[in-house]
Amino acid sequence: MDIIQYAAKPESYDRLSASQIWNFFQKHEAITKDECDRLAAHLLNSPVSPTPVQGATSYTIAADQAPKVVQFRTKELDAELIELARQSYRGFVPSCEARGMFETAHVYVWDFVRGSAFCRVRHQLLALGTEQRLQQTVQDFARCVELSPTYLSCFLINQKKKKNRFFASAWINRPAVKQPPGLFDEYSQSLDRLSQSLPERFHPKLDEVRQGLPLLFRSEYPMVVQHDDLLENNIHVDEATGRITGIVDWHDAIIALFGVSIAGLETVLGIQTGTSWHLHHSHVSFREQFWDTFYGETGGFSEADRRSVEIARLFGLFRSHGPEENAAAYLDVLCPL
Repeated sequence: MDIIQYAAKPESYDRLSASQIWNFFQKHEAITKDECDRLAAHLLNSPVSPTPVQGATSYTIAADQAPKVVQFRTKELDAELIELARQSYRGFVPSCEARGMFETAHVYVWDFVRGSAFCRVRHQLLALGTEQRLQQTVQDFARCVELSPTYLSCFLINQKKKKNRFFASAWINRPAVKQPPGLFDEYSQSLDRLSQSLPERFHPKLDEVRQGLPLLFRSEYPMVVQHDDLLENNIHVDEATGRITGIVDWHDAIIALFGVSIAGLETVLGIQTGTSWHLHHSHVSFREQFWDTFYGETGGFSEADRRSVEIARLFGLFRSHGPEENAAAYLDVLCPL
């Protein structure tokens, strides 16, 4: 089945971005869009224009003549957490420099992430007959990809080909992070709440995850920085090849047990509507490629580690979609019993 009929068109995201910009300046009445544009042009020494995709609590402007963007944010970013994300995911995370306050808004200069937001090009990537490009996107989620100098320049990396990873990178590159206090209780309580709200048919799967939690909290299992909002607007890809060029909006980063955010893979394998998830007709084979690539790149996984990653992935799916209004319909597709 061709699922692109369920995908929102780019003009829908244009309207969403316009609404988000309007809302931002309603909240920050002391500044105007024109004033922010002028400050951004001064900081970047270039003409500027708003990026095609905006955020719910920020206003982002790109330079026309430099690989940089200026972002005005409602809340201050956690610079330490973003630096840890850069250590874990390397070139997938653009560098960021704080530039103080502009009235009530926090100002940041980011490296520009090339490519298009996945939401704007998924008609092309999910359409029948374009499997090769989507396969590349899936592999980039899992594996080491070799970026060309064109992509590397946007991350200010030397003009040499270097290796880059996303999920495999988080497993291999592990900066020391502390486990958030009470995390085991938080995960357990989350599962308990879902057991009360979800239909009984999901209880065996929830029990499976609950029983597997101790595997995740073994001392040898990694606690890592993870993106907690891997939606289609935060994943940037090269439309022509399907390669992931970067992940944005790292203010949603969290410290969690490895694998929780692998649930975000569903974003590139299907389309969420108000009533269901519609998966690509080749999603089974794409999942197999994801895991083959991930385990091939990381290597040395014990059976306990493999089981732990699967428990973390399932927990991530329940955590992300269990509280939603149509949770049962989504989980019937994403977490079949």
